Parts: sequence; C-alpha cells; structure tokens
Amino acid sequence: MSFLSSLFSISLGLLLSLGYAGIFYLMTLDSMMVPAASEAILTLAGVLCFEGRFSLVAVILIATAASLLGSTVSWIIGKYGGRRFLEKYGRYVFIRKVEIDRGDAFFRDHGESAVFFGRIIPLVRTYISLPAGIAMMDYFRFIIFTLGGTVIFVTLLTLLGYELGSNISSLDSALNYFNGAAVAVAILFASGIIYSVRRARKVHS
Repeated sequence: MSFLSSLFSISLGLLLSLGYAGIFYLMTLDSMMVPAASEAILTLAGVLCFEGRFSLVAVILIATAASLLGSTVSWIIGKYGGRRFLEKYGRYVFIRKVEIDRGDAFFRDHGESAVFFGRIIPLVRTYISLPAGIAMMDYFRFIIFTLGGTVIFVTLLTLLGYELGSNISSLDSALNYFNGAAVAVAILFASGIIYSVRRARKVHS
C-alpha cells in the first residue's frame, strides 16, 4: 500500500469514527502543513451530508474554521521560526523540502494573492501559509485572503461529494472511489486553477 493510499485510509477512518470532530482535527492538521488528504475528507463529508449523517452548512463552517486555525499556526511558525525551523523539524511530520520549495515559489511568483489562490490549489494549499509568515505578510490581510480561498475550496469539494452521494448506491461504493478518484479530482482542480491564474496574468501583463 502506497503512502498516499495509507494517508487516505487513516484520514477517512478518523472522519468516520469522529464525525464533526474528525473534520475539524484533520482540516486543522492539513492547514498546519501536515498532509491529511483534505480532498478526500471533504468529498466524503459531502457524501455523508447527502446520506443525512452530516449537515452541509455545518461541514463547510467547521472545515473553514479549522483551516483558518491551522493556517494561523503555520503563519506564526513562518514568522517566528522561519524556513530553517521547518527544514529542521518538518521531517517528523512528513514535510519534505520539495513541498516547502513549492510553497515558496508560488508565493514569490504571485505575491499576496498567492495566499488566496494557494488555498484553492490542492498541491499548494497545505504549505502556502509558511512563506506568507516568513514574508511578514500582515496578519489581517493574510486571514482575509485565506478565508476567501478556503471557503471556495471547502464549499466546492463538499458539494462535489454531495453530488457524488446522489449518484452512488452506498457509502462503501463511495470509499472505493477515493484512492483513485480523489487524487484525480485534486489534480484536475489544481490544473484548472493554475490555468486560470496564468491566463489572468497574461491578460494583465
């Protein structure tokens, strides 16, 4: 079993066991630079909303609040600990140098708007708060940009799960999709956002 498959299995197991508390815990970790398969979490939460186990509004509010908390922690680490701190201790929570580099590069390329777009893109969202903290981005502006991107990401993936729930026969059927489908959704979602950002930059250049 690959690391990604194991990550999905652990995260989905916690969600099913802990309910709303699982959503809050996992989404907080994901925004604290600890990979927690947020795409799978939100999509499955949407399926559970369709089945009547969760409230759609509650899932969106809880996931958003958790993301803001985790992002704030990451921003503080970036501001007061810096990159060297994360490079030294990040390996203990599966944070690799390549992920740190990805977040730094995206922030350098897009400036403060990177926080907004970075919170939408699955391959970047987990790490984008760190370079914002290192760059001493104003916290109020940071949290506003973070909130905007997070609400879009959380709402779209939860609604995607809700729609998935209306087209499958059981929760077991949904779980069979996640190891492959959740990754595919994340990649397609990221590709669409990246294309939009590049297109917008060309228009304004």
